[in-house]
Amino acid sequence: MNVDYQYLVGKLQQALAADPRVNMLDVKVMVFSDKVHLNGQVATEERRKAVAEVVAELLPGIKVRNELTVLEVNHARQPEVFHG
Repeated sequence: MNVDYQYLVGKLQQALAADPRVNMLDVKVMVFSDKVHLNGQVATEERRKAVAEVVAELLPGIKVRNELTVLEVNHARQPEVFHG
């Protein structure tokens, strides 16, 4: 694997983990020539957009393909009761 590729992916992952808008370590980042592909799951649409913003800020002019999906959280209709 190319050292420059590893460095760039590491730099992007570190930025995503450190940025308070994102604060995530588990986004899969792949770099292909002039494009960055993002895969994984996030909790909200805002966070999904923020991940792409952080990448765009770090690498101005690069194309970002954001394939992150927003997790659906199903809320229980009735409270769970635990019996001990």
